[in-house]
Amino acid sequence: MKHLNPILTALFLALGTTIFAQPGNLDGDFDADGKVTTDFGTGDDLGQSVAIQPDGRIVVAGSASNGTNKDFAVARYNTDGTLDNSFSVDGKVTAPFGTSDDIGQSVAIQPDGKILVAGYSNNGTDNDFAVARYNTDGTLDNSFSVDGKATTAVGMGDDRGQSVALQPDGRIVVAGYAHNGVDQDFALARYNTDGTLDNSFSADGKVTTDFGMGHDYGRSVAFQPDGKILVAGYANNGTDDDFALARYNTNGTLDSSFSADGKVTTPFGTDDNYGTSVAIQLDGRVVVAGFSFIGTDSDFALARYNVDGSLDNSFNVDGKVTTAFGTGGDVGYSVAVQQDGKIIVAGFSFIGTDGDFALARYNMDGTLDNSFSIDGKVTTTFGTGVDRGNSVAIQPDGRIVVAGYAYISAEPDFAVARYISGLDIGVIEFSLTDNAPLIFPNPIDNHATLEYTLQNAETISIHLLDIQGKTVQTFIEGQDQAAGEHRMSIDLPEALPSGTYLIAISSPMGKLTVQVVK
Repeated sequence: MKHLNPILTALFLALGTTIFAQPGNLDGDFDADGKVTTDFGTGDDLGQSVAIQPDGRIVVAGSASNGTNKDFAVARYNTDGTLDNSFSVDGKVTAPFGTSDDIGQSVAIQPDGKILVAGYSNNGTDNDFAVARYNTDGTLDNSFSVDGKATTAVGMGDDRGQSVALQPDGRIVVAGYAHNGVDQDFALARYNTDGTLDNSFSADGKVTTDFGMGHDYGRSVAFQPDGKILVAGYANNGTDDDFALARYNTNGTLDSSFSADGKVTTPFGTDDNYGTSVAIQLDGRVVVAGFSFIGTDSDFALARYNVDGSLDNSFNVDGKVTTAFGTGGDVGYSVAVQQDGKIIVAGFSFIGTDGDFALARYNMDGTLDNSFSIDGKVTTTFGTGVDRGNSVAIQPDGRIVVAGYAYISAEPDFAVARYISGLDIGVIEFSLTDNAPLIFPNPIDNHATLEYTLQNAETISIHLLDIQGKTVQTFIEGQDQAAGEHRMSIDLPEALPSGTYLIAISSPMGKLTVQVVK
């Protein structure tokens, strides 16, 4: 094993200017100052969700004004923060569903590189779930629901899709909320790969869940490795709102092994508490982030649950933690889990007269990580108005991307910031024997061989990730390995859909990823 793979060599070089920066600092390799804004041209442009492609390009989805109403909007950025002109000529694309507001809320990337955006569309009377699928060049994919767009009425009134996720078999799940004629309930819709509703899911492809006392808002969806579906949001208890979490079986029924009836609510105090985002740790525990009101101001709020739905008392004693950034309101909107288990929550904080992007990093026990921006918290100003971080994603190299919108002038524009995580210092040296591939064969049918070299003895974990960075399969978890050459067999699940994936090899000191194709 003598020669470095050129792709990995390029990765090391790309890290060269930033690997010694303080974790939590803005990444100077991204648009020089770590921040970029994008104007779509005629009014309010609101970035809502971010996803990272395997090649490192960044996709942000939301909505943009066309001068009369709002349309779905997507922007794609190169790794240096410039707009990607191979995507719809100028790196930006909008898509109307009708003649009223169409609001993109969430983005996911398929293994074949196609881009899914979910949200809601006004039908002239109320809102319906809406999903659009784009080809890699930014055009709408006409193999999806004929014209690349699908809308779904779920309830009896206003239905709003808030989050989209992909099953390993390619089926698409959108979570949000739907009106039952009296109030809002959690709502899910599952689509086949062609955009039709999946009738194996709750008979008609749709399911709603009532928590019982008032409005219930589903805000975020994630899949467990066994295919069960988690939806997080908030539910009214008759007086105020609490974090709410539901788990569904693969057929859409509530999972009674989760908190007895498939549902759990969590108060933080006596005021409103809003769950906004869910993530699943490698060990199966579930993290829900949002914000909690303490009197007139809100703080970041985070709860961690065991696999049975009970609060995890190893997390800040009672399974819950809140974080204040200053004396104003702090709103957590999105959560992601690093490969080392540390938890990132992004949102915004009112510092003074307006809001700034806000980011906090927690250790696995719920304490703030003081290696991240000294006190575990960082805020970022874009302009003179409200800057709102809505979504966070972690690149394969560990760097942290937050997307949302910022008021640079009178109207908001898409806004993206990238931060140093401290995980992009790789102590693992990958080298090759006699110019053989690092993973061979690649593309993989179902079986392949992985070769790597460790400079030092390390505790190694090896995972197969989808292109959104979610774990599909674990090959090695926390295994002590000696320095030197290593070879192992990689066996992919036969049911794993064809597409692009990542093999992630990590130690407590760093991580590197290698792209593979099945």
